Amino acid sequence: MDIFNSWDFMMFYAVCILGISAAVLGYLIGYRSGKKQERFEQAKERLKRDTAFIFRLKCERDYYAERIELLENVLKQPAESMEQYEEDSSELAFCQRQFIESKLMIDVLSEEYRELADANLLSLLIQVKGDPLHTNLTRDEWSELFKLTDLLFNNVLTELKEKYSITRHEQEIACLVKWNFSRKEQLALFNNTSEALTKSKNRMKKKLKLDENSELDAFLRLY
Repeated sequence: MDIFNSWDFMMFYAVCILGISAAVLGYLIGYRSGKKQERFEQAKERLKRDTAFIFRLKCERDYYAERIELLENVLKQPAESMEQYEEDSSELAFCQRQFIESKLMIDVLSEEYRELADANLLSLLIQVKGDPLHTNLTRDEWSELFKLTDLLFNNVLTELKEKYSITRHEQEIACLVKWNFSRKEQLALFNNTSEALTKSKNRMKKKLKLDENSELDAFLRLY
């Protein structure tokens, strides 16, 4: 009788172990499948954002290319006045800068540049560019964007810091300018007032030894 009781107990114990093992295995399979599906959804969403952003950049590039061609033809003709000539020349220079920056951003998102920069970082940049108002960058994320900016813009932030002793916030401003963020987008990302941003830029202009009439953003884009 005791033998049968021991046997029954061993069978019951074995069944319990098998049941627990099956449950754990099922959980692990489900967990891995869930994680795989989550990664797939994240990759699909990132691709969707990248595609939409690249399309917008290409539209910008094409628009500036058309403006450049038009303005170059206009400047070949006799100008109505010197003031008009200077205005057209200024717009041409602006469009040329915007064309180069749009093209660079498209290149950044290409496979060639993806090998140089972390895909998650590029996605972060796209997120910031797409919705600066609802993006709150951490200090580490800013540092990563600094690295990417230096990588693609000839160590501009490092050079400005070493040469002019600009602050971290001033590096952030320069970083956004190099990535062609508008003043409105800068204000949204910094969650700051227009007056505060103007004060920060004026302090930066003094460090860079720019006169009051110089435009900081224009200087930084060409630096």
